[in-house]
Amino acid sequence: MKLNECINKVCCLYASDWHLAVMLLPYINKKIQEKNKIYMKFENSIEEKIQILIDKMELKNKNFINEIKWNENIQDEEMCENEKIYIISGNEEFIEEKNNMIQEYYQNKDEKIKIINCYEINENSSQIDIIRENNYKTILNTNGERVIC
Repeated sequence: MKLNECINKVCCLYASDWHLAVMLLPYINKKIQEKNKIYMKFENSIEEKIQILIDKMELKNKNFINEIKWNENIQDEEMCENEKIYIISGNEEFIEEKNNMIQEYYQNKDEKIKIINCYEINENSSQIDIIRENNYKTILNTNGERVIC
């Protein structure tokens, strides 16, 4: 399958569900403010943790963040003027399956798509291997998106 050139993949590495929630919430808040659409596809949901953080933080876009769709199927909807951002978290097989679905769906569409693949890092994980094997050029961390040198 030919990869749609409008699809940009980003790597995100996290230590725990709370770490991922704290890292994603400011990013999501910013991207919603920029009028991007966000979709969450998680093998093990952190929706409850995100909600706890939303309730404790002063965010301009709380209502829009609360409307994010969790684990819904990809479906036709109006075009997004900016990006459609898919945030995916799970084991490598889950991430690959969701990436393939998204790539297949948008293969012949002219939309700007970003896929953020989130990997939980434990003592047995190699961050360098994940980045190299998947040829990531950008990483999302607590400072936002950064180009990998």
